Amino acid sequence: MPTTTAAHRLSWISRPGWAGHFLALLCGVMLPLSFAPYSLWPLQFVAVALFYASLKDLSPRQALWRGWWFGLGTYAAGVSWVYVSIHVHSHTPALAAFFMTLLFVAGLAWFFAAMSYTFQKFFSQQKYACLAFACTWLLFEWSRSWFLTGFPWLYLGDAHLTTQLKGFAPVLGVYGIGFVVTLSAAFLRDWPWPKQWPTGIVLLATPWLLGSCLSLIAWTQPVKDGDIQVVAIQGNIPQQRKWLAEEIYPTLEKYRSASEKNWQADLILWPETAITVLHHQASEYLKYLDEEGQKNNSTLITGIPYQQGPDEPYPGAYHNSILALGEGSGLYHKQKLVPFGEYMPLPQSWRPLLAFFNIPMSEFRPGAPQQALLQVNSGPLAYAIAPFICYDVAYPDFVAQLARHSGLLITISNDAWFGSSIGPKQHLALARMRALENGRYLLRSTNTGITALIDHRGEIKARLPQFEYGVLQAQAQVMSGNTPFSLCGSWPMLIFCCGFLAWLTYRKRRQQAL
Repeated sequence: MPTTTAAHRLSWISRPGWAGHFLALLCGVMLPLSFAPYSLWPLQFVAVALFYASLKDLSPRQALWRGWWFGLGTYAAGVSWVYVSIHVHSHTPALAAFFMTLLFVAGLAWFFAAMSYTFQKFFSQQKYACLAFACTWLLFEWSRSWFLTGFPWLYLGDAHLTTQLKGFAPVLGVYGIGFVVTLSAAFLRDWPWPKQWPTGIVLLATPWLLGSCLSLIAWTQPVKDGDIQVVAIQGNIPQQRKWLAEEIYPTLEKYRSASEKNWQADLILWPETAITVLHHQASEYLKYLDEEGQKNNSTLITGIPYQQGPDEPYPGAYHNSILALGEGSGLYHKQKLVPFGEYMPLPQSWRPLLAFFNIPMSEFRPGAPQQALLQVNSGPLAYAIAPFICYDVAYPDFVAQLARHSGLLITISNDAWFGSSIGPKQHLALARMRALENGRYLLRSTNTGITALIDHRGEIKARLPQFEYGVLQAQAQVMSGNTPFSLCGSWPMLIFCCGFLAWLTYRKRRQQAL
């Protein structure tokens, strides 16, 4: 047994008490610095390694609170931009908005608390503890994508859009990259340094070398004659005026005028709810756009609120939707709604709180799980477009399900809700990861930014500055083929992690029975 390990030298940080909790809080605050817009990704390894080391001598109950403080720091520093939406744009009083944000952040922190408790109770004392830690982390990251509708934000893998680890994205997805990060960070504590440092360095370097090799593989290919000219319009309509009645006509005219100058493009994309009246109320306007698109052999896609008619399954229900016109066809209703933003997860008797939140269009209904993709038939080129509205694009497996049948991805959003905070920058990074995972170009149109074209390797090919009116013009490619992640999603990693933890549990029980 080695006489000196990193774990021995770091034993002081794993003691119970407030000092350790405070360190965990600081590590949590450090973690978001690895994501956009800061992109200080080495700090991620430091934060996770120190947090893992801080659990070593704790009981499961103590680890639960250590994990909660780590989670509190992570989300307080990483997603507190929700305060901007609640206070600035929903006009909730500052103190109430602060406590609502604190409650939101404290609730999310319980994912880390539960993860730490689970690891410490069942796996921390076993031979392969560092691998068990990586598996446990991955499973709890994944659980955040569906529990209580999900909050798939600040996944570790999202910090590696520019590192060699990005090569794992088309194969294992964002969860797979996070697995590599947590395994490497835990390895730093458990490996017998410095006695076996040469072997340790080789093992740490292996994922980076493998990621570099995987980055050289062309998982998808451009279709023949698949180069298309795309346009994305950034209207820059102030959020506080967007839904005012007197702004309806100026907004419609702004987008129409911008499109009139760009009908030569194969595809024109408007932002989320660019049209601020219901679908049936804008029928003449939409008819005009449809005819102009057909006349110019162009496709126009816009965000628009939609209300179901009397003959539809849910008469009177509202949807946040995407509509394709001109050479394109199809209607998509957003599936991943934002709690308290697009719907209120409250009993009917609590509905008067809607007036307190003062959020326009906050009673949307999610679209059906199985919806047809948008279709484009432009001359000899015909392809499908996978559409995503705002929050939709944050869900890795959801995007993969639609992307595998498409040639192009689009996403529209209205990140004006989050002002000049880091929220819109993080949102753009999520869109880049989805493009990389699925080997598809992704065109993104937003109201106030960041509007961008992202290629199949997750690189930004063109973008507009935030908080300015602008028209993005660029060349995209329609792609064919699928990445392994598009075909299998996260299931290979989930099955491996569940199987490994199950094997560890069986092994432990068998040893105890002997």
